[in-house]
Amino acid sequence: MGLLKRLSIFKSACLATGLFALASTAQAQSFVDTATIAIGDATLCPGATGTGTTANVSRTFNVTGLSAVSDVNLGLIADHSWRGDMRVTLTPPAGTGVGPIVLINEDTSNAGNVDNYNIELDDEGPIDVNTGTTDSGGPHDVNDAPYVWRVRPDGNLDNFDGINPNGTWTLDICDDFQGQSGVYRRSELIFQAANAADLSLAMTAGTNFPEAGTIVPLTVTLTNGGALSATSTVSIPLPAGVTYDAQSGDGTYDDATGIWTPPANIADGASATIILDVIVTTQTSYTIEAEVLTSNRPDPDSTPGNSSTTEDDDATVTVIGQSSPIKPSLTCSMTDQFVFEWAATGTNSWPTGVSGAANPQSYPPTGTAVPAGEERLVFTLTGDTARLGASAGTNTPVVQSNVTGGISPADPSLHIAVDYALQSQSLTMAIDVGEPGVGVDSLQFSIFDVDLGGWIDRITVTGSLDGTNQPVTLTRSGANFISGNAAIGNVTADNTTANGNVDVTFLNPIDSLQFVYDNHPDVGTNPAFQIISVHDFAMCPRTAAELSAVKTVEVNDPGGLGLYMTPGNEVLYKITATNAATATASAQDVDIQDTLPPNLKFISASTTGFTGGSFGTPDLPATNQDCGVTPCVVRFSGGDVPIGGVAEVIVIAEIK
Repeated sequence: MGLLKRLSIFKSACLATGLFALASTAQAQSFVDTATIAIGDATLCPGATGTGTTANVSRTFNVTGLSAVSDVNLGLIADHSWRGDMRVTLTPPAGTGVGPIVLINEDTSNAGNVDNYNIELDDEGPIDVNTGTTDSGGPHDVNDAPYVWRVRPDGNLDNFDGINPNGTWTLDICDDFQGQSGVYRRSELIFQAANAADLSLAMTAGTNFPEAGTIVPLTVTLTNGGALSATSTVSIPLPAGVTYDAQSGDGTYDDATGIWTPPANIADGASATIILDVIVTTQTSYTIEAEVLTSNRPDPDSTPGNSSTTEDDDATVTVIGQSSPIKPSLTCSMTDQFVFEWAATGTNSWPTGVSGAANPQSYPPTGTAVPAGEERLVFTLTGDTARLGASAGTNTPVVQSNVTGGISPADPSLHIAVDYALQSQSLTMAIDVGEPGVGVDSLQFSIFDVDLGGWIDRITVTGSLDGTNQPVTLTRSGANFISGNAAIGNVTADNTTANGNVDVTFLNPIDSLQFVYDNHPDVGTNPAFQIISVHDFAMCPRTAAELSAVKTVEVNDPGGLGLYMTPGNEVLYKITATNAATATASAQDVDIQDTLPPNLKFISASTTGFTGGSFGTPDLPATNQDCGVTPCVVRFSGGDVPIGGVAEVIVIAEIK
């Protein structure tokens, strides 16, 4: 499948538009070019390996209105299938006394075996460009905000410091090796005035997918790109649902205001870092934003406190609270569960390559009896079935054992392989469970190998009972995360390990479910070949109460005085609810309502035998309320009656 590409799950910002544009007020010393030009065999460098056309992608910047500058940086965004082939040269205006400077040489360390540049070339950058490891700024996503990596160039931009920058600057890019190609997308000349400090922010989370309720280290770094030292404050407000726990590092953080005060006078090239321990409280997606709030120096390419999210003094990180990685237990004991297991041959196999609404697969087969204590499952696979591919040489869907989910010895599962041509394509597996409107009490199954490579597996699960949606619990593993009712791959997993497993659990009764198998939008236009595998289904049979109710009326004569139904005496109303001993479930949320005759006054109401529940809606009548004047409605709801249990609503009233 070729080299695996690192994919960014969270993208933000848009590239600037327009050609040779002087940037906004916040970037008054920045000049931007956003042309789109191919880089490849038609733009080979002089002396390049291979045959093609010797030419440059050549861009010019007409710089006016500036005085001598203290620092020059260059932003660059270009995609390329072997970025180390690119040579990048910057030439200042004639008459400056400074010649062309090669900022990126062709890479001979094999670090070019990664894609794309989204960088700011800065002599004060923390890492070298193409140092021989992908740790030093790669691979990059050209759709991220400019410029996600700040790196030191091969040549010295410092050679331009102090010159008169006005005039025509030229940027030349060529390709040093035939066969690999890309597209130039954006460049930006960034000039820093002598009285400025170029502040930038970076923020990372210890994990973007923390278990809800656990501590996440949030690391925020403020860097001064020069030329003058600067004193500043940084706003890092925590959104609702993310709580502050502790801090360490440089400066102080006020969790009440969300403001970090770094040490004063951060020098040119220096940085300050604070680590905030925060707690993600629920299974929700949270976006945390940071911004330089104040600075005692002007900044050449950003404005403090302007609530921007696209300047280099801003930083954003998204964290998604996760459920426990331990799957829940079903609602019945192991001895009461029944399991549907796939088989490579026989009744529980799948006809090779069969799919579509016209070919549902029934287990047991349609027309055969369902064994006692079990339920029929009917599977229907629809959607972009023309994109289905093969697993181990056989067209899918097919039952095989080579995707194991870490089970040893390997167990058969239903393999679904697909080669989507577009990110928008998908498959839907619908599963009917048991009798419509009845279904099963709870259900659990696993999907193996939900991960990413040149794809980003996404499984979105829903289930219902008689058309009403029921909650689902998805349990992640090491190669995926959960967002709502979707599981999304975030690292690569071997298909013989449990690292890509997702467990799907319904603890409420359901009679149907479905999952959609597609890609997260960040995958790009044409995902690579991918595969998942659906393992066995464990279910609890649907249970039922056998509830009956009887109403009785008698004189309330607790002292045994032989009282009669005469005015002034009390009567006792009893509504008795019984859940038969032959029931298979408690009678849940029992609702009992009665209206007393108008010849009574209400005295009191009580219950026995119920678990939970309460009187109300409407409220109980007042004591001695005349039911002939104001109707006396008694309602008790929400109580449970156990199997074999007897419960009563007892009402005392006085005969008028």
